[in-house]
Amino acid sequence: MAKLDLTSNITFLYFNDMEAAKRFLSQTLGLSVAYDPGWACVYRLRDKSFLGAVDNSAGSIKVDSTSSVLVSLTVSNIHEVHQALQGAFGVEGLSPIKQVKDLALESFFFTGPEGYHFEVEQFTSGELRELF
Repeated sequence: MAKLDLTSNITFLYFNDMEAAKRFLSQTLGLSVAYDPGWACVYRLRDKSFLGAVDNSAGSIKVDSTSSVLVSLTVSNIHEVHQALQGAFGVEGLSPIKQVKDLALESFFFTGPEGYHFEVEQFTSGELRELF
């Protein structure tokens, strides 16, 4: 087994409309740009955790479907975020905040640009709150 000496994490999402993706990630989600070479844009989530948007016509792979991807973002202010996303650019199907069965976790879901699914979650107590 390989021993990964990890230094950071970047999850890349591929988009056909990069301008809409950038607007959604920067304005709707409020993420700050860490690096932008033009054909991709990497946004800082926290410390050395990143979410990247890639132009589907210029990236390393071709993405045919976005419907089986879920991006979960853990926050400490779930009710404020839920309120801010109501009617926001690129947000469709915003669900109510629900308590997750058997976990000290609240979460809600929505669909972003080009069919990507997002979850916003907040651990409310216990060991998982410390972990995440």
